[in-house]
Amino acid sequence: MMALHLSGRQGCLYLLAFLLASGFLAAYFLHSTAWLIVTPAVLVILMLLIAMLPIKRTITPQKWADKLEKHLLGTDGAWGWDDATSVRLADERLENLRSRLIPHFDLLNTPEKRDEFRCIIEALRRGEVP
Repeated sequence: MMALHLSGRQGCLYLLAFLLASGFLAAYFLHSTAWLIVTPAVLVILMLLIAMLPIKRTITPQKWADKLEKHLLGTDGAWGWDDATSVRLADERLENLRSRLIPHFDLLNTPEKRDEFRCIIEALRRGEVP
């Protein structure tokens, strides 16, 4: 199976096409042009409300280390880093670490970053949260 990787611009275009197509379909089937505007607006509001839900992942430091290690090894796939770091964590210590990791270790383009990230993963495996 081929992984689909979208740039930010492509993703926005697909989202916009989805919203507009939904509006056109609703207007066509419900026989009212008002649905051209109402449907995309309702969908955007619904997406924002879902994004605001306080959903938190319950995970142990060791299991989270497994997910992060895939990023270090480059075996995480197109969305691996996002999958490992985009959902808030229930453990406050891990959540604080997650918020610090996101901007610094998205790209592991230097040996220093890779070594530092490896040390963090090793600490998580021992049950420590750096």
